[in-house]
Amino acid sequence: MVKTFTLILIACLAPIALGKGRLRVCEADGITPFNGREIMVGTRLTFIVSSDQSGYWSGGLFIAGQNRALGVLSARGEDPNTGDWAGSHYEETGDFARVSAWDDSAIWGFDLYTSDSNSTAGDWFILDYEAVAAGNPNVEFYDYDISWDDPNFSVSFSQVPSRDFNDDDSVNMLDYSILSSNWLVNDCNDPNWCDHTDIDTDGDVDVYDLISFADYWLWDVSYVRPPRSIPEEPNVIYCQEDPDIIYSIVNANGLSELIMNVGESITLYVDVETFGQDMAIFSIEVNISDSNLGWIDNTAYDVNNPPGPGTARILAQPRSSGFDYWGPGEMQQTGIQLFGANITNPISDGYLASFVYTCNAPGEITLELLNLDSSGPGGSLCPTLVNFTIDQVGSSQEMSMPGGMNQMSATPQMSTTSQTSSDDMVEWLESLWVKDGVSEMISEEEWDAFVESVKDSY
Repeated sequence: MVKTFTLILIACLAPIALGKGRLRVCEADGITPFNGREIMVGTRLTFIVSSDQSGYWSGGLFIAGQNRALGVLSARGEDPNTGDWAGSHYEETGDFARVSAWDDSAIWGFDLYTSDSNSTAGDWFILDYEAVAAGNPNVEFYDYDISWDDPNFSVSFSQVPSRDFNDDDSVNMLDYSILSSNWLVNDCNDPNWCDHTDIDTDGDVDVYDLISFADYWLWDVSYVRPPRSIPEEPNVIYCQEDPDIIYSIVNANGLSELIMNVGESITLYVDVETFGQDMAIFSIEVNISDSNLGWIDNTAYDVNNPPGPGTARILAQPRSSGFDYWGPGEMQQTGIQLFGANITNPISDGYLASFVYTCNAPGEITLELLNLDSSGPGGSLCPTLVNFTIDQVGSSQEMSMPGGMNQMSATPQMSTTSQTSSDDMVEWLESLWVKDGVSEMISEEEWDAFVESVKDSY
């Protein structure tokens, strides 16, 4: 989710210098260095031009072409008699410094001039910037000693849609209530996009929009959001693990490793310890180190028939159960994704969710826990993750089958595998339906489809 400047500006830790003038970008306070994060529409930043030299200098900051629809530059304290924006130049610029607005059909911005007699080294000019629409605008910097016609460089921002749905300069419960009123609406369209709660504009308001909303929870126009690490892979956030918040996969006895027989199934839990930290949203995934050795029941949650056909459950308390979701993993389709939220109060320590895992063949597997996105009132959380290890023993001929079926009867006796006919195998499978209780665990339609697939494989 994080994007940085596309050109030379590096997080404002070091100003850009070409010629005498230097440029740095800071938060709205004009002090805190801007860290190169994505910025939400409505965010305000400052550009500061400085120099370590004295003497005359001229240059400018401008937004050109279509970029003018995405961001606005403004200056401070205009003198109506002279047209000089006196509030945007510091004392170090000298007695005759000037900031002049420039606005034509192609470019908007400000020309900047220090005094030619008594300017000194230091901060010279300050201009304000506001993101007004989503996109990737460029702000162009000119040093007129180098070029009048072409910018010396451009600063590019990555601007994302606003979560301030009621335009009151903050993201709070009022905005959350607007999102809740549109929850699971699936006919969102341009230009309203369901009161702008369909943040990713894919036509519906779902967990992805809620995650995006939570990313800016309690934002306001002066909010400085902590930076997040740049993902090494798309859609996965890597960050420094916090030892004071722990996610772990455990069994009912709290263990994170186990010996199981092939064909056995077990309910496992994702447990959280927060040590007093507030957590409002979790989006996690459990993957299998070798999907040939076992499988997770990740049947997607059915919002029209809760809790749906799957065995997974969201257990976090307290929570807004209308946001519950589970289904195939985002990073591994055979894994499981689990999502829950409760924005009004922190989620308590204990079980976040449960799922059923079934051993399929002998070997050692690890159920790997991923943190896709966890958030609290203060921003993103980076929990320490504890995986689950299983030593699976037994014969691979005792494999379990998807749909909750375990092998309960011996396969037909045969002198060699090749001598087993299709009819014999089908007859045996059909007998299981009535004599081994298969009918209690899977529908007849699903069983028939499985039998047909076996028959077709011969």
